[in-house]
Amino acid sequence: MRRGLPFALVAATAFCCLSLPALAGEQSPADWLQRMTGSLHSESYQGTFVLQRDGLLDAIRVVHAAENGGYRERLETLTGAPREILRSVDRRSALKGARAVAGEAPHWPAGAPVFLLEHHDHYELKDMGADRVAGLDCRMMLARARDTLRYSHRYCLHVATAIPLLSELYDGHGKLLERLAFTDLERLEEVAEAALEPTREDVERIEVRADHGHKKPEWDEQTGMDGWGFGDLPDGFTAIAATERRVGENETHMRHFVLSDGLASVSVYIEKTSGEQMFEGTTRAGATHGAARSIAGHQVTAVGDVPRATVQAVLDAVVYHSGH
Repeated sequence: MRRGLPFALVAATAFCCLSLPALAGEQSPADWLQRMTGSLHSESYQGTFVLQRDGLLDAIRVVHAAENGGYRERLETLTGAPREILRSVDRRSALKGARAVAGEAPHWPAGAPVFLLEHHDHYELKDMGADRVAGLDCRMMLARARDTLRYSHRYCLHVATAIPLLSELYDGHGKLLERLAFTDLERLEEVAEAALEPTREDVERIEVRADHGHKKPEWDEQTGMDGWGFGDLPDGFTAIAATERRVGENETHMRHFVLSDGLASVSVYIEKTSGEQMFEGTTRAGATHGAARSIAGHQVTAVGDVPRATVQAVLDAVVYHSGH
């Protein structure tokens, strides 16, 4: 059964944009989304955005510095409990759409490998016309899911840079699950190092690195990485990145796979553990679902901004070939 955003939402989106002048240009929706991907690691800026999920509304200040194909940023909450996050994502991770564990901090939508959309037809892409967000001209793009394995996405992309000034996720019934919208945004030619320095002693640090401190995995089409691979994945999803590193005092191996359909991504983490450390079950935070189970003495966890059934299907597709 094909389900996506209801007609009423599409019509309302079109109506709100018709009153504004159309912007010149021959770019297709896919072209706009590809530009959005590039904006993550080519544009530096500072601004304030609001994040709406689970009935809560948070305001967050961000300083974002694009560098060496990746980015560094400092996020500071302006509502609720004080919180500061420093995040660093290297070039390879940014290009592949890799992320830290879901729920640690707001994640920009621009990291998705949009080129994968050319290989399937699970989204209907529409240019909904011109609009404005945070006082800036933007173009509204709708990626309407054709099935229930993924959410529908709506973005308003800054005309000059394709930075997503607005990003929304909707379930198959048209219910808004998550919204991230800038209230002000300023592009920066360069970011002062002081602007990326922590201001709190309890600052949280998140690093997503594939190029430094990681072993480059050997991937075999039959047995995957060190015997870990995937069987029947949800339609449209494919593995796009695999990294391995040592974590904790015992330096146990942590394997990290990223799977994507071009817009949605699911991360799979595999770590050797046992006994009370094992967890099996599902979790949810806003539009993000997680699922975990044990395989061959390893904790295997799948996390992504996709429906619960999709995360579970990815987890069920993980296979291990003994003898490696």
